[in-house]
Amino acid sequence: MTTNIFSALSSAKLGLLAQQLAIEVTGQNIANVETEGYSRQDVTFEANTPRHAIKYGSMHQIGTGVRVAGIERAHDQFLFEQIMDEGDLSGSTEVKKDIFEQLEVLFNEGSGRSLNDALSSFFASVHDLAANARGLSERADLVSKAEHLASTFNQTGKQLFSIQRNIDATVETEVVEINSLTTQIGKLNESIHANEPASQYKANDLRDNRDRLVKELSKKIDIQLIEESDSQISLTLKDGTALVLKDQVFDLNTSINADNESFNDVYIDIGSTTKNITSTIKGGELRGYLDMRDTEVESILDKMNILSASFIQEFNGIHRAGFGIDGSSGLDFFSALDVTVDHDVDNTGTAVVSMVNASPTTVSVDEFEMTFTSNNEFTLNNLTTNASSGAYTFTESLTTGSTFNIKDGFAVAISGTATSGDKVTFSVSEDAASLMSVSSTITADGQKIAAGTTTNGDGGNALLMANLQNELVFNSVTWSSESGSFTFDEYYNAVVSTIGIESFSAQAILRQQEGVMLQLNSRRESISGVSIDEEMIKMIKFQQAYNASARMISMVDEMLDTLNRM
Repeated sequence: MTTNIFSALSSAKLGLLAQQLAIEVTGQNIANVETEGYSRQDVTFEANTPRHAIKYGSMHQIGTGVRVAGIERAHDQFLFEQIMDEGDLSGSTEVKKDIFEQLEVLFNEGSGRSLNDALSSFFASVHDLAANARGLSERADLVSKAEHLASTFNQTGKQLFSIQRNIDATVETEVVEINSLTTQIGKLNESIHANEPASQYKANDLRDNRDRLVKELSKKIDIQLIEESDSQISLTLKDGTALVLKDQVFDLNTSINADNESFNDVYIDIGSTTKNITSTIKGGELRGYLDMRDTEVESILDKMNILSASFIQEFNGIHRAGFGIDGSSGLDFFSALDVTVDHDVDNTGTAVVSMVNASPTTVSVDEFEMTFTSNNEFTLNNLTTNASSGAYTFTESLTTGSTFNIKDGFAVAISGTATSGDKVTFSVSEDAASLMSVSSTITADGQKIAAGTTTNGDGGNALLMANLQNELVFNSVTWSSESGSFTFDEYYNAVVSTIGIESFSAQAILRQQEGVMLQLNSRRESISGVSIDEEMIKMIKFQQAYNASARMISMVDEMLDTLNRM
């Protein structure tokens, strides 16, 4: 009889402890109702191991109460990985949207200070000079408008490069933040592994923290998650490059690439080796910054440089053929285009290549690449058109520094010894926008402006220069917005239009992606989120069960008192 009473007491005690734990878990859920990334926890009960007893001449199993089987967090791993996958697209799209908005501000046509306004004012001043070729005020005004045009080109080129520099600095910041996240995830892996094996319960709060960090990381860089058998996770890039292997973390770092405008490339340290992963990164904010820096902004800057170089070349070509009122001729109005030469950092030879603009009025504004096939031979390719420009052989005597002409108005001088495979790129359009200036000869003496077709001071040549505004200088150009042949104004407007289209597209994609993320997060909230109403119902239920277990203990105590009095 006493054994049965104590068995009932034990069952009531276990019930009391189980319901107490359930109330604690419910309180934890309520306390974290607004905690981002928190997953609702649920107590799982199961009947305690029964005991065997002989009752009324036969063997029976008698219950011994309840026990807590575990505390599980409400979590859908498949849904979580969906959120990760969409997170990297959201991150890259948001970056593109923000930077395209910066570009729209830079090319704001309503500001009254745009390049379009400067071009219009300049050509209007040229028309004024054509009407009064000997007018000194008209000549002074033209110089002023030309300097303003050059200054506007300068500012545009420098501001675009400044945007690239700012993006490059942000790339460094992103790498630091990514390393911080992966380090924390590695430490949480270690903590989860250390806490879970020693307990029948899972380290739910640690797992929530890890998931929160993984979600944040997925917005910064594309990752894949691998669940390991020991409660830890591994994270890799989409191409399999490891970022986190359980508690082992591989840090990213940045290093300047001289072949890429001296911008930073992204590397990863793997043991004793370092791997360049700049092109390997497929998504996230980091991919967005790299794309905007190296592709989108670079493309716009290239177009502005080509616009500037083409304008200088075309205007100077007409100006050189005319005459100033002092009889001068053959002069450039804008400073002649210089050739910029870049040697590939991976070259193994000692060859030093220099270039000169041998034909200022006809030199190509395209970008070219020399590839040495031997010490005294190279092939020439047009990088702008992706067309071959032929193969060249030079004699040993030319390696001492004398020049020889090659295609498209360039003359080359080579010193040192080249190795097969060495590469050199060159162009007159690189930095043309930021370096554009009016010739010092013209600014010093406006009489040298070649407005006339003869020395008689007519305005015929000025009229030819003015008509340049309406000439289709750019042929067979293809844009994202349109294609065909363009005047200077139309070419610039196409640049502005392309920026607007790309900005609108980025905004539309981001809105769509925000809708997808909202839907996914709502689904997660319906599965893992805390409902105050539901938790209050649970609390009442657990409280009643607790009270009942307490009442059971009181009843058993009364029964024991009765036995003691007998």
